[in-house]
Amino acid sequence: MTLSADLRPDSDGWSVIRFKKLFIREVYMKKLNWTKNRKIRLMTRTAAALLVFLLAAGLTGCGGSKKEEQQTVTEQPAAEEAAATEEKEPVAEAPGDQTEAEELKAEETKPEEVKPEEVTTEEVKTEEPAQQAPEKPQSAEEAKPEAESIQKPVPTEEPKKEEKEEEKKKKASAPGLDLLDGVMTFDGMEVEFPIELSGMKLGNWKIEYQNVDDPDSKVLAPGEIVTGVMTNSAYTEDDVTAIAEFGNYSNEEVSLTDLPMTGIYLTKGKGKDGNEPKLPEVVMPGGLTWGSTEAEVRELFGEASLSGTFFDKDFDFMYENGDYMVEFGGMNDTGLEYIVYCVE
Repeated sequence: MTLSADLRPDSDGWSVIRFKKLFIREVYMKKLNWTKNRKIRLMTRTAAALLVFLLAAGLTGCGGSKKEEQQTVTEQPAAEEAAATEEKEPVAEAPGDQTEAEELKAEETKPEEVKPEEVTTEEVKTEEPAQQAPEKPQSAEEAKPEAESIQKPVPTEEPKKEEKEEEKKKKASAPGLDLLDGVMTFDGMEVEFPIELSGMKLGNWKIEYQNVDDPDSKVLAPGEIVTGVMTNSAYTEDDVTAIAEFGNYSNEEVSLTDLPMTGIYLTKGKGKDGNEPKLPEVVMPGGLTWGSTEAEVRELFGEASLSGTFFDKDFDFMYENGDYMVEFGGMNDTGLEYIVYCVE
């Protein structure tokens, strides 16, 4: 059966409910028209049969007895009455002729049946609490666990924050961490970070920015760091490597030339021609210096926030207290060889 235009999906998409209603309506209208046409055909056939009968009666002659005329008159109303009765009677259809659309319509219009058993069961369930005898009051000991479960506080994120605060306090109260105040001795000078430089010099050390073509136009975003090579004619690369740090630890952009020196990275050299390297004086908080052992570092600062064997070192420990950060690395036989001290 071809669907009319109303039964096809529109631009807004296919509507199942709308399709069912329209489909059932169209099938019902077509079935109704078919029933009407069938009645008309039946009436036409009855009239034709009656006409043939009358013609046959006329051919037998008009001289028939009155009895035959009465019989003819009697049969005519009977035929008309039969035709009228057939028109009034609804056309019965076989069960198999019922279409799927009519079944869907019947299901939609069919009232929901209420099972007596289910209703009875629910009524019994609702009436049972009223018929039960009142429970005996629980003792104080029996009611205590229930009260405790009700009064138990719901976990929130506050304990996590408290744990973080406690962990931060533990770090701050660890041995040696309170000594990290930004002060150190370097090559005979007592310096404190951040250091305001004059003409990119720190004593006899000259500083040159790394990987910066035009320092005057360089602007650092918050958290960005630029390093600079420190050189001194009294020391060679075989003696020591010194790197200055310039970090933007504010929340705004800052010009590189306006930033102070915020840290220093020192690495002991290998020496030249088998000779020991010449090293600048370095005294860190707690008295640690070149050659300090791993045990001395642990004894002074305790458990490190980060540790490992980085940069081909036997030990490497990092400590921080929220304001400053230090890193100590070295070898088992020669002690401390790598030192970092900077603003955090």
